[in-house]
Amino acid sequence: MKPTCLIIDDEPIAAQGLAEDLQALDLFTIEGIASDAATAIECWQRRPVDLLFLDIEMPGSSGLQLLRHFPGKPMVVLVTAYQQYALDGYDYGVVDYLLKPVSPDRLKAACKKALEWYALRHPMGHLFIKCNGRYERIEHSQIQWLKAANNYVWIHTGQKKYMVYQSLKALEDQLPRELFAQTHKSFIVGKQHIRQVHANTVCLPGVEVPLSRRYRAGFLQQLQLTRNFPPVG
Repeated sequence: MKPTCLIIDDEPIAAQGLAEDLQALDLFTIEGIASDAATAIECWQRRPVDLLFLDIEMPGSSGLQLLRHFPGKPMVVLVTAYQQYALDGYDYGVVDYLLKPVSPDRLKAACKKALEWYALRHPMGHLFIKCNGRYERIEHSQIQWLKAANNYVWIHTGQKKYMVYQSLKALEDQLPRELFAQTHKSFIVGKQHIRQVHANTVCLPGVEVPLSRRYRAGFLQQLQLTRNFPPVG
């Protein structure tokens, strides 16, 4: 299931254009389009969403005023023709700020950032990665190990492996520490898939990954093995 979003904009043409561009990206499920604050809150009450695409200048109540009273804490991407509101928007912790007319490339960048925030907000759930020109959803529970190779990372699950053009550190920052541990400068493993731990290796289903001196102490501490595991000779 993709994350959900709501478009809030009193300009029908702008709102419809944004919806069409989002549908083309196919990264979020659009739950609705609201033209004012009251309609937006009604939409939220019917079905809360993960992300708001929010215009600022609207009749009755501005987008920033709506944020002060909006129920829940969805992520927000501001979409407006007025650049002077950028700093005010970031005071509210918005994901990104898009100026109208919004280019497809700029919208795509904002969506990518929102997906990264979404992964951090749902640490026990899943990860969205860009692979072969599209975004793939991988459940955290499926990830057995990750291996860095030059400027990309291989993510291995039980059934498939994915090549991702990101650094291992960038992916580590998106993974919950309670579920994953680093064993080597080039390897991260899913704790629930660990079968055995030796002095210099960690056994996972069908593979052994290295356990280096640099990461060994922290790794054993995460697994609460420090008292019972012999030191390396």
